[in-house]
Amino acid sequence: MNAAYFGLVLKVNDLDGCRIFYRDLLRLGEPVFDSTFAVVFVLGDKLTLTLEKSAAEYLEHASAAANFAFAVPDLEAFARKLDDSGCPLEPDPIRIGIVEYRRGLDPEGNPFLVCQS
Repeated sequence: MNAAYFGLVLKVNDLDGCRIFYRDLLRLGEPVFDSTFAVVFVLGDKLTLTLEKSAAEYLEHASAAANFAFAVPDLEAFARKLDDSGCPLEPDPIRIGIVEYRRGLDPEGNPFLVCQS
């Protein structure tokens, strides 16, 4: 497959709260598209993350088949920052292959994995 780009789409109820979480806490920077129905962040060359506003009364996130993973230079400092913001990482690591990740949830309950770079 030679896709021109690849993107992840997360459905959220609170677009404003999730925009702040991804822009400020995860430090994705300013979105390249920002409206009342979607926010798009560029994660890398030909890779985007879209937060899409959803009016669904209930979104089942914790059992979602999709997670996204990323690495940070100081995992403990990052964990403290998320803890201070009310979105703590789970204390027990998850091993996938040779990498240990810590699991977290965004304000909507969308799961993510983070490891030490």
